[in-house]
Amino acid sequence: MQFDQRLLAVLQTIYDAAMDETRWPEALEELSNLTGSQAATFWVLDGSEQPRLPTFTYINLDPAFVQEYLDEVAPLDPTVQYLVGHPNQPIVHDGLVITEREKDFHPYYDWHGRYSDLRFRLVGQVCPAPAVHAGIALHRTRKTGRYESQDIERFAALYRHLERALAIGFRLGSLGAMQQWTTELLDRYPAAILLLDERKRTVYANRSAEAFRSNGDGIRLSADGVTLLRRQDNDRLQRLIAQAISPIAPSGDSPGGVMRAPRPSGKRAYTILVAAVSRQYSALSTLRPAVCLMISDPDSRTVLPSYRLQAAFGLTEAEARLAALLAAGEELRSAAEKLGISYGTARTRLAEIFQKTETRRQGELIKLLLTTLSLA
Repeated sequence: MQFDQRLLAVLQTIYDAAMDETRWPEALEELSNLTGSQAATFWVLDGSEQPRLPTFTYINLDPAFVQEYLDEVAPLDPTVQYLVGHPNQPIVHDGLVITEREKDFHPYYDWHGRYSDLRFRLVGQVCPAPAVHAGIALHRTRKTGRYESQDIERFAALYRHLERALAIGFRLGSLGAMQQWTTELLDRYPAAILLLDERKRTVYANRSAEAFRSNGDGIRLSADGVTLLRRQDNDRLQRLIAQAISPIAPSGDSPGGVMRAPRPSGKRAYTILVAAVSRQYSALSTLRPAVCLMISDPDSRTVLPSYRLQAAFGLTEAEARLAALLAAGEELRSAAEKLGISYGTARTRLAEIFQKTETRRQGELIKLLLTTLSLA
């Protein structure tokens, strides 16, 4: 009964660690105490041609030993080699990998013995993706002795939960990585992008959209949603949003639409695209957008990075600087003045740019640059 209660406590810490990786040291400590081990590790192994351990959390190991192991010795570890060669083997122990006599003559164990008296290992691994292994390794010293059959049987009971916990952890980690990647990509987009929920409240705004909080020039962005200064324009915008949110669009209408929004400053009107968003959400999702707004500012002059233009089209540095100014809306003469060159020199460079980009006119060139490198 006492072991069962301790087992439940350990299982709880493993599930907690799978959802919060900062909890792994605590889980490893609990697991070591339960199994009579002197050290433990949680790891992720890239089982490619040259195995790597990009994630390696440990307790009761010398940091210098761990660093040298990760930098130089891991590929020589016979247990690592066995795990790579047997990805479907859930539980691995020394008896499957190497004999005690072979350890005495193996260069890895010779190196290992200079740092630690740890001698025996018991591993539970899962393979959440091709060539990717993850798991927990338990370690015992010579004095404590090897993992016997009863130890392995007890660990097998733990393994089923370890497998589930790691599957949950990898799914959450993958979703988190995808969310971060998506956010970074949207933040690089020059247009303002907003997501609204079914009550028209703002649930996401990219970096360009955040600028409207301080100076919207006729657009007001808040947690309660998006409104336009002019009443007739705002009425139209709200109808488009409601249309995109509604599961049944009015006859002849598409869900959402496009409109222009005049600006009090007198600058050219914004273009606003309203589109419905697919609502196939996870039951536990807290972010549940129903409609997407994209607001484009025709007077926004984003200068494309010249080094990207050089790489994409084989332009010289001088040609790339000129092309970037043209893409930002400058006329050729004003671009020449900004670069400190004559109009004739600018025309010569433009001709070279046309040839390298396989374009013939300035409008065609600008369209190509903005289309190709709009996220640069």
